[in-house]
Amino acid sequence: MAKFYDTLLGEYIKAPWVRWLSLDKLALRDFEYEMISYDSVTDKAKINFKDVDLSVASNYSWEDVYITAKLYKAQKKEHLTENSILNDIEIPLTEVLKDMEISWVKIDRDRLKWIWILLKNEIDFLRKKIYEQVWTEFNINSPKQVWEILFDKLALPKWKKTKTWWSVSAEVLWDLAHDYPVAQDIVDYRHYTKILSTYIEWLLDIADEDDLVHTSYNQTVASTGRLSSTEPNLQNIPSSDWIAWEVRDAFVSRWEKWSIMASDYSQVEVRLLAIMSWDENLIWAFNSWVDIHHKTAEFIFGTETISSSQRKIAKAVNFWVIYGISAFWLSKMIAISQKDAKIYIDKFYESYPKVREFLDNTIKFCEEKWYVETLFWRKRYINGINDANRIIKQSAEREAINMPIQWTSADIIKIAMLEVHDFILKKKLKSKMIMQVHDELVFDVYPWEENTLRTWVFDIMQWVLKKSKHDINNKDKVELKVDIEIWKSWKDAK
Repeated sequence: MAKFYDTLLGEYIKAPWVRWLSLDKLALRDFEYEMISYDSVTDKAKINFKDVDLSVASNYSWEDVYITAKLYKAQKKEHLTENSILNDIEIPLTEVLKDMEISWVKIDRDRLKWIWILLKNEIDFLRKKIYEQVWTEFNINSPKQVWEILFDKLALPKWKKTKTWWSVSAEVLWDLAHDYPVAQDIVDYRHYTKILSTYIEWLLDIADEDDLVHTSYNQTVASTGRLSSTEPNLQNIPSSDWIAWEVRDAFVSRWEKWSIMASDYSQVEVRLLAIMSWDENLIWAFNSWVDIHHKTAEFIFGTETISSSQRKIAKAVNFWVIYGISAFWLSKMIAISQKDAKIYIDKFYESYPKVREFLDNTIKFCEEKWYVETLFWRKRYINGINDANRIIKQSAEREAINMPIQWTSADIIKIAMLEVHDFILKKKLKSKMIMQVHDELVFDVYPWEENTLRTWVFDIMQWVLKKSKHDINNKDKVELKVDIEIWKSWKDAK
């Protein structure tokens, strides 16, 4: 049993689909009690809380204690306080996240400034290039002006409308970019300006005098069971192209001349699909250490000679089938015809027949029990699974299909974090776990601890599933694959 309890985490375990859980919302929902708001106490943050009148501050604080106690009693009455996921994973994880947040992350300010110059030059170049193609200057950041240029002046095809004008969303521009270079240039311009403002300038602004950056990890925000990161969102540092990748080069060790270690689960969700479906072809592919995307491409295209574009299609199918994707949406995702997308999805299920059986059984189980669960018995109730409305039911089915795999993946990285944190404390290492990014853990490695940390982190992460109900000694078991690199920056360690 944990040393303390968290009522917010308790509510998240009970209803993870509820967005932006907060004490005032829970007080209103469960007890019909409207709490004093922070904005009213601080005049919308114009007054520092330490300067608030003591009687007002004490009433505000007393309410927090009172409502928290009422929530605890209610959760205890419904036995939520005994939940194993809550006590064995979520609550202990708060101490791990506390230490990560206290540790902070070191950035190379000079490197970020160099990237800023690089990006600024690229943005200026793209702006001029776009103006030359449309023979006029306009505000590229204005959706209205963009659609006027693209659809009124250039007469490009329009296919998606908003309430006020034709859409120029990323999806629309990506679709147009196949035939019209100016659309691709606008996509690139938006991408680079976002990196510049959201990451480069923000990181430079919030780093302290020691060039350390702080982030906050949230356990009750993501409806996928994963952690989220805010102010700044370090989990969303881009890596899609050369210039975005350079941002990671500015994440370095706080110790002079030493290293960053990145430890990443490889293809974890597809491996979990093999483990949970017991599909012989998937299991054979992973246990034979073949390229799973190449193998799927062989099935889909009927040949052993696979091009890079064919492998890319197979990779998308491998990933998106876990989300119950339709042929329509797959065609949009990878820019192919809906007919081809349906053929690829059908070929996937023909090649891995037990996957189809597993997904169908998952839906059937959910229809009977109203919930699905992970390998660690985390339950997720699915609203609408038996709804008479076909659209609502199909949406619920996709959610039911995805949850066991995606949430098991989220549980795996959380359990790995708990065990790694425990190991670092027991061994009294000075190395620090500084970031969690999706299926990856990032460490600031202290001198002469590289080999110890690499060996133990690899072992811990690879064998996390020993805590599941599956027998890891089974000869057909698929192992989790862990990739570890140690270099001078986060970029190089990837």
